[in-house]
Formats: sequence, C-alpha cells, structure tokens
Amino acid sequence: MRKKAIAVLLTFVFLFTLLPGASAQAEGFDVSTLRERYAILVNADDPTTALYGIEKNADEHCSTGSTIKILTCMLAIESGRLDEEATVSDNAVNFNKKYNSLMGLEAGQKWTIRDLLYGLMLPSGNDAAIAIAEQLAGSTRAFANQMNEKAKELGMNNSYFTTVHGKDDSGKNYSTARDMALLTAWALQNETFRQIVSTTTYTCSDVSGHTTITLQNTNRLLIDAQSDGTYTPISCLYPDAIGVKTGDTNLAGKCFIAAAARGGVTLIAVLLGGTLDDQDYLDRSLNMNAKTKDPYNAQRFEDAIALFNYGFKQMTQLVTVQDLIDMGMPVSFPVQVQNAAKNDPENGQLTVSPRLDANREIQLMTPFMEQLTSNISSMAETKIGTLVAPINSGDVVGTVEYKLGNSVLFTSNLYADRDVREGILGGEPTANSENPQPQVSTGAVTSLMGTASTLTGEPVKESNTRQIVLTILIILLVLVVVAFVVFMVIVRIRRERRRKARAAARRRRRMQQERIARQRAVEEREYIRR
Repeated sequence: MRKKAIAVLLTFVFLFTLLPGASAQAEGFDVSTLRERYAILVNADDPTTALYGIEKNADEHCSTGSTIKILTCMLAIESGRLDEEATVSDNAVNFNKKYNSLMGLEAGQKWTIRDLLYGLMLPSGNDAAIAIAEQLAGSTRAFANQMNEKAKELGMNNSYFTTVHGKDDSGKNYSTARDMALLTAWALQNETFRQIVSTTTYTCSDVSGHTTITLQNTNRLLIDAQSDGTYTPISCLYPDAIGVKTGDTNLAGKCFIAAAARGGVTLIAVLLGGTLDDQDYLDRSLNMNAKTKDPYNAQRFEDAIALFNYGFKQMTQLVTVQDLIDMGMPVSFPVQVQNAAKNDPENGQLTVSPRLDANREIQLMTPFMEQLTSNISSMAETKIGTLVAPINSGDVVGTVEYKLGNSVLFTSNLYADRDVREGILGGEPTANSENPQPQVSTGAVTSLMGTASTLTGEPVKESNTRQIVLTILIILLVLVVVAFVVFMVIVRIRRERRRKARAAARRRRRMQQERIARQRAVEEREYIRR
C-alpha cells in the first residue's frame, strides 16, 4: 500500500509539472529579448499553440522570405514526380546574382526534381524554385495557386502567396508566425522532407553529367559557417537540430524556421522579421563587410537556440532510480535453475536482482510521465542464459536493461540472492524441471527518453555450455577464414613469382637472340671485307 500511495503521489506531481502555466510562471521566458519582430515556439504535436505562452506578434501578417519554400518543397514531394526531369528556362535564371540566393542553374540544363529540391532548400535557390514550379504546374502563377489551395487545406487562414520562392517586394506575399509553425509541423511528418532539410552538404549533377554542383545548407544550427581567412563566424551549432529553413529579403528581414528533437519531442521555433527594427543595421547593411554583418546573421540562430534550450529545460523532469522503484519498477526476477538438488527449499527457483544506485538521477521528458507510470512494470528486459547448478549467492547470472521504447535508461548485472546446490551426478532434477528456461520480461513502451545514463557492474559471467560451444565455433570459423586468406595470399605470391620468373626467362632468351644476331652481323661484315 505504501508503494502504491507513493506512486500515485509522484504521478500527480509529474502531471502538475506538465501544465505550461506552472512551468512558465516558475521561470518565464522574456520574449522581448528576441530580436525578431514576429516569433513563436510550439510543440510539433500542437503547432498552433504557443508553448509556455512564448509568442510575439504571432498572428500579424508579415513577409516570410524564403521560408515559404517549405511549402514549395512539400508540394513537389507530394506530386510523386521527384525523378522527373525538368528543363531550366530562361525565366528561371533571370535573377540578379548579387541580390539573390541561387542554386547555380543555367538555361537549357536538365535536372531531376529531387536534385532541384536540395538546391531549393539547402542554398535556398530561387532558380530551383522556378524550375520546379514550371515543370510541375506549367507556370509559377499556377504553382502559387496550388500553394494557396494547400495553405487553405492546412488551416493557414492568414496566409497568401504570390511567389514560389518568397522573393517579393510588393507585400502581397504574406503569412504569420503561427501559420508558418503549422506548415512546418505538417512538413516534418514527411520523411523525404526531413531528410532534405537535415542534410548539411549535397553534391548533384545535371542529367547530362556535364555540370556538378555541391550545395551547402544555410542553417547554421546544422553546419558552421566557414571562415574566409580573416575572421571566424560565430558558431551556432545545436546538437538536437533537424532543420528547417532560413530566409532573408529586404521586406522580410532575416528569418529562420528551426526544428529540434529531443527525447521524442520536436519543437519548432519560428523567427521572422529579424533586423527590421534595427535602424543601425538598415542604414549600414549595404556597405557592411562579412565580419561586421555576421553578428546580425547569427542573431536568428542564437535566438532559436535560446528558445529550444528554454523549451526543453521546461519539459525535462529529473527522477531518481528510487523514484522509479517506488512507482513500481521491477527489481527482482524469478528464474529456474537446472540440475538443482532434489531437496532444494525452493525447488530450483532462484530470485535474481540488480544492484542499483538509488540516488542516481535520470532525465526524462515530462510530457510522457503519464505513459511511464502506466508502463513502468514492463520496462525491464532481462538477459539470462540457461542457469545450471551449482550457483552461489552473489554470482552474476545475467543482465537487465531498463528500457523506454528502444532507448535504454540504464543497465545492471543480475546477482543470485542465494546458493543453489547441484543434484548428485545430475540425477536429482528439480520439481519444476519441465520449464527450465529463464523468464525474460519485455515491454513495448513509447519512447520517453530525455538523457540516458548507464549503471554497470563487473562483466557478466554466464554458466552456459551452449555459449561456450558457440564461442569455440566462432573462434574456429575465424581461424578458418584467416587460414584461407593466408593460403590465398601465398598462392598469389607464388603465382607472381612464377610470372616474374617466366618474364625473366623471356628477357634472357631475347637478349641471347640479340647477341647472336649482332655476332652474325659482325661475321657478315668481315666476310664482305675479305
């Protein structure tokens, strides 16, 4: 009863920590520190609700810059025509190269839609966007209409798109931070999209194979900006980042939509309108060199990291091993021992237990604590070979993994809790010898992991004849393979020696023939002189 009461109490405590209001009030995030005009942080499972109330002008219309290429990319993926060839038109390359982000296409080239998508999302190629739109819809206008239809279908009710790439100075192309969060959450459900936006570098060739382009992602959470030799850009790498898209136009400012995943939770940070409120930057931007401009470029990445760090911290719960034990985590496992003495008091039944540090802390994502509570009794998976008496108290007889889904929280050796004497010459079977196999506890639990820790003891010693035989067979197999390789090497060496010997013999015969020929020539000349 005491353990059940503690478990219920802990469950209520954990569930209370899930309430956004409680966590937000505990520390709070000051959105005024964000240097972007429009922002929102969401959990991908609930993309229209600001996580812990973190939003800033999230429903105001604004220009999105190249972040709208997320929708362009997804429409192309959904078309199912990724291996189709697209011919690059003059219209697709009609850009001022100084003021546009481009994949580097040339008119008349043919590229697959798949490669164009990497050119669209990694370097943010406007030329790739037009080539994709013209191939799939016939024109950019027709493709933009499809974008608006999809936006309406997704519930992006405050969005309207006139371009397929986001390069727009008219203001007719707009969305909101909340709508873009909704769009991104939908896109991240697609595996092909996730693969593209998480790629750091990608090398592709046109259909003819004459032109090869290496593309680099502009997302500095995934890849460091390279030094030009005079200075090193600010590093903004983030280990949990998985994408998604940058943007930068005069009307949109510096934009960034980012996603990061940790412990089964995906967060999305939408940051639009960076530098729009920085008059000093606006006045100097055209004349700034790379070193001076880099801090402004890095702002959106730094702000995304700040949002992710805060969000994940609020969603992380520290629990001790003792907490889990009190909640019902199994710490003893019955197994059957073969060849136990007939007078064994437990008929060969043995209890094995791990040796755990009860004060060890483990990080879990709190949104899943309810699932942990309901599945805690099945989170242990034992690995024990067939046990044969005699066994002494304290012997290591196997291991146990405490798992949440496919993630291992911690492991420990399993130790026998008593002596088990052997039967005389194997003639005294136990009462339960009909079922000699050890019990293995398994459980399919939804992934709940935050940060895993490992608890280990000395190496496992299994009294398992089959394991020994298997090890011997593996060693013999390795020896056979090694012997075969050595044999093949020797055969090759001998073959090479014979080849060289034959070649040397041919050279000697040729040299002898040449000497005979020269001698005959000399004799003929002497004969002629006589």
